[in-house]
Amino acid sequence: MPPGHGARELRWAMPDESLPQVELRAVEHIARVLASTDDVSAVAQAVAEAIQAGRANRDAYAYVYDTAAKELVLTGATESPAAEHVGALRLAYGEGVTGWVAATKQSYLVSGEPAEDPRFLPYPGIGEERYGAIFSVPIVSSRAEPLGCITVWATTGHRFDPGEVAFVERMAALVAPVFDTARERQAGSRLAAVAAGLTELASMVASGTTSTGSTMDHAVEFLTEAAEVDVAVAFVTDPSGADRMHMAMLTDASGTEVETLRAELLTIDKDVRNGITDWRSAAQSINRAFDGIAEAATSCPVRVGAEEYGVLACYRLTARRFTTAETALIGAVAHQAAAAIRLAMLTDELSSRNRLNWFLRDLTTGRLNAEEIRRRAAAVGLDTSAGHVFVVGSVSTVAMRRGETRPLTPALGELLAKGGVLPSGSLFASTPHQTVAVVPWQGDDASVDALRMPLLEVCTRLRAAGHAATFGVSKPVSALAELRGALAEAREAMAIGSRLDNPNGVFTLDDVGHHLLLMRVSGVDSIRDRYATAITRIAEYDRVKGTELLETLSVFLHYRSQSIASRELFVHRNTLAQRLTRAANLSGIDVMEPSEWFPLQLALKVHQSRARMPSGAGDD
Repeated sequence: MPPGHGARELRWAMPDESLPQVELRAVEHIARVLASTDDVSAVAQAVAEAIQAGRANRDAYAYVYDTAAKELVLTGATESPAAEHVGALRLAYGEGVTGWVAATKQSYLVSGEPAEDPRFLPYPGIGEERYGAIFSVPIVSSRAEPLGCITVWATTGHRFDPGEVAFVERMAALVAPVFDTARERQAGSRLAAVAAGLTELASMVASGTTSTGSTMDHAVEFLTEAAEVDVAVAFVTDPSGADRMHMAMLTDASGTEVETLRAELLTIDKDVRNGITDWRSAAQSINRAFDGIAEAATSCPVRVGAEEYGVLACYRLTARRFTTAETALIGAVAHQAAAAIRLAMLTDELSSRNRLNWFLRDLTTGRLNAEEIRRRAAAVGLDTSAGHVFVVGSVSTVAMRRGETRPLTPALGELLAKGGVLPSGSLFASTPHQTVAVVPWQGDDASVDALRMPLLEVCTRLRAAGHAATFGVSKPVSALAELRGALAEAREAMAIGSRLDNPNGVFTLDDVGHHLLLMRVSGVDSIRDRYATAITRIAEYDRVKGTELLETLSVFLHYRSQSIASRELFVHRNTLAQRLTRAANLSGIDVMEPSEWFPLQLALKVHQSRARMPSGAGDD
């Protein structure tokens, strides 16, 4: 009992029975309950009722300490407004009278107005205004570990008997073994389940025979149970070079917000599968989707050393914070996922079947210099002296009439290769959601239309089978240095085409340019075309390095003259040229090429408009 709260200040408030009689009946009641059950919920309810002993001027609450969440959970309560919150009301460890008692393992008495005590924290909705005094005693294990608390309230106008705190302390000691056993049982079974799950995950990784997709699906499913999260989402790079989203949703909650969330998650998944957005952008979209809905969130990168393969994020829709142990568990799962991806990547790199995939992957990231592009292109069988056209295809399932069935999604790469759809000498690379064909080409831009008819025939065949096929076709390029831009162009055309009301078709950027313009101007975040990506890269470089490349590019694009731009910026023309060269290297786009000026300028304007928007304004 704290100083200043001595027995002399208390007066007797139980005229019907003496305290020893109340204690005798309470012990008898608890003994009967303990003989019949070891369920901590039943014991908590019984001890609350036994302490109240039918007295109208008392209410008693029994709390069980949740070691994982570091919270006290209301598990038993006598008839009162708080009784409706049993199982839901949680108090933070160390906060308020009850939380302080649990943390210090000392009884605490507030003999006067509770709201005036510095340790008191109100909890709305449980009728605390009807009480005039409160005390709480800890339930402690034989190892001095916190197990819970018993809190007793006296209604306004009544006070506690000098021996009442000691009486409740004896009751707490009586039920402590049951609370301790329940905690050990819960902790033991939980730890065993977590250990078994981690062992199984590690075995899947070590075997090397389980696909990374199956491993990631298992990882997010495991986390929803082991870490008790409502939603676990992983965005990772597939060994083939494609980005994938893996999600497990445990919550069965309903309501407009949750249904909207489900729809947004499905849309993000579709955009990832169609190659419209990469895993970094998708992770940002997920965070925006959960904004205002999730009460707790944590994430961990999926990486090996400096090589980053994705991110693993977990969300709770209830107000329960992530503990250090849970965060460590999520980190361990992310590490296993990274190991699985790295192992699969090394295996694939050593095999010949994915050599083109890996060349295209490294080409896309801009990691290859001119000599490496020439060497790698020759190694995968590309004729380095010929021109090339890129064709990027994706298949989705269209809506079917009720009662119809659909076949499995066809292997698009095999269909194109074996069907003689594209010219001989074409090379194919497939990811889980896309097929890329590198087509040798001798003609000019107009001759690319010769590819439309055979590709449209494929679209028609797949449409009849219940699938929509979308193809993006680049312009022909003759130089190896142009391969990266052509691949991005074909992917961009395919991505935009897949968002149309009728995605079944063959598209070039000329075909969908007006749609691209509308998407950029409308502020749609999910379209990450190469110009928007280029501007983002330059802006990030400016932020990290403290340079002014984006401003330099903006002025140059406005005047489209190096002489005028250098005068406006008050820099030497050589300095301007160096800045523009740096911007070109960062973006992968020749900023001096007049044909690139308009899309670059448009992407820059959109970037600047979004940067000026207030926080959250673009999330609707």
